[in-house]
Amino acid sequence: MLSRGCIHAAGPYRCDHVRIRGRAVATNHVPYGAFRGFGAPQTCCAIERHMDRIARELGIHPYELRRRNLLREGDSTATGQVLRESVGSQPVMERIAAVTGFDRHAWCAPRTGRTRRGVGLSFFFHGAGFTGAGETLLQGKVALELDSEGRAVVRAASTEFGQGTETLFRAIAADARGCEAEDVLVAQPDTHAVPNSGPTVASRTCMVVGGVLARACRELRARVGAGEFRSRARAFLARGGDGRSEARYEPPSTLEWNEETYTGEAYPAYGWAADVAEVEVDLDTFEVRVTRFTSAVDCGTAIQPQMVVGQFEGGSLQAVGFAHLEVLTTRDGRCLQDRMATSIIPTTLDAPEFRTELVPVPFSRGPFGAKGVGEMPMDGGAPAVLSAIEDALGLHMRALPATAERLCEAWLEAHPEERL
Repeated sequence: MLSRGCIHAAGPYRCDHVRIRGRAVATNHVPYGAFRGFGAPQTCCAIERHMDRIARELGIHPYELRRRNLLREGDSTATGQVLRESVGSQPVMERIAAVTGFDRHAWCAPRTGRTRRGVGLSFFFHGAGFTGAGETLLQGKVALELDSEGRAVVRAASTEFGQGTETLFRAIAADARGCEAEDVLVAQPDTHAVPNSGPTVASRTCMVVGGVLARACRELRARVGAGEFRSRARAFLARGGDGRSEARYEPPSTLEWNEETYTGEAYPAYGWAADVAEVEVDLDTFEVRVTRFTSAVDCGTAIQPQMVVGQFEGGSLQAVGFAHLEVLTTRDGRCLQDRMATSIIPTTLDAPEFRTELVPVPFSRGPFGAKGVGEMPMDGGAPAVLSAIEDALGLHMRALPATAERLCEAWLEAHPEERL
């Protein structure tokens, strides 16, 4: 988590002189584990809040400040990685401006009334796959084999838990193998029956494991040949053909990472996105309601577009909870929010109106041009909501979550005449 947090700490912006330091320390807190985006959401929120503060201090529109400084193809990241392809920064920013008009919004203009409305922007990127040489060390494998009915069985360790892995694998295998989706089965990810593809984390299932699967499919297709899939597969097996193909991850030849200095190509590719959140804040209760949430997303080619939209909207709702609802406190080594009655997470009743625009900038080494998307929506939601709150109230909130209690205290500090 510290690693990814540091790598994303400079944000998706050009900066000639940068130093990032990260430290892991022992504490007496209860144990914590990885959260969606492990490490990046925290530092992405910090850099985006900083960009808003710079924009306000300089009198520059926050959209324009980001547009001037965003990373483009040929630029270098904080680790010295030269971005050579699939850099969706500019088209993403252009799309979010076109569909929301945020670039023309009078951000942080004076507001009146007991219900204050605001609009906020965030811009972010997220590395797909394990950091540095992680994928090379793991060497994830995928197998494809023909069953007695002539169907293709995908054997991979990636686990389906609602993100659509099985549907994704069927689509990749069907396209790469030249058959219909119903001709493809996905084996249960039991370690007795599947090779080690690596864990289901790090926005890697589609780009990394899916890419290995596509290679295994093409290799088997070359053996069996084209034509009506099941009949040719059965005939191939009847002739004694080897109906199993196994492929292993092969790193790009340009991927060089120095673990000691933390420099080089941190990830094969990055996803890029921008969010615009619209909020209402009640000045009597300081409750925040997110009314609309718009995203422009480059995750390369979307193999299953509707599933990608679902991933992004679900992850963004999680980020909305991270922004202003989800409080975690401890006492005597125990978590006080230990049940659903006290652990306040957003439900469907808290969900805003979503609009997600896909902006495909294909990645040549991903399956059919795809990149990772699972973690990325967690990075932008919180800073977009905090930016919208600042637009509504004029308060630059930096701590998460921006609860009603924290907003009330910040408001009274800025307006002492309203204290009882």
